Amino acid sequence: MAEMPSEFDLWLAAIRDERTRFDALLAEVASVSPERMTQVGAVGMWSVKDVLAHLSVWQSRVITLLFQLERGGKLQSVEGASPQARQKLNDRDYVEQKERALERVQTDFHGAHVQMLKRLESFRAAPAALFDRRRHAVLAGKSLAHYVWENSAGHEAEHRAQIEAWLRAGV
Repeated sequence: MAEMPSEFDLWLAAIRDERTRFDALLAEVASVSPERMTQVGAVGMWSVKDVLAHLSVWQSRVITLLFQLERGGKLQSVEGASPQARQKLNDRDYVEQKERALERVQTDFHGAHVQMLKRLESFRAAPAALFDRRRHAVLAGKSLAHYVWENSAGHEAEHRAQIEAWLRAGV
């Protein structure tokens, strides 16, 4: 008889599934017209390219936390804890990323996801470091798994819905 998947396995599968849905949407956007990837207005004033850069930056923050945990077991800080801080970071990140070429942004988008999955896999044998809500004071009662979800699959799902609506509207 097959063993039931663990909480870790189900969580990781959900992260991968959301990326699969997001990648399918990106393929659809590009098939309509490659220029659509850089057209302003997909999410507010952001293009799809801007959204990819935004998601990559937030996943890089996840990678940093996972690295901290791997190396020392204690998270040093969490950027963007309040809505105001998140908005400030998003504004700063947009300015830093807006002139980057689409191909570079796409490479980073995929690379950050691969790196995040690699780091997450390193916790397979000891997932409590991710799922224990009391372990990381800097997360104010949330688990690192929750933070990872919010800034990877949950974040992608949010922006996927916005891009889908934009694409369907044919703007």
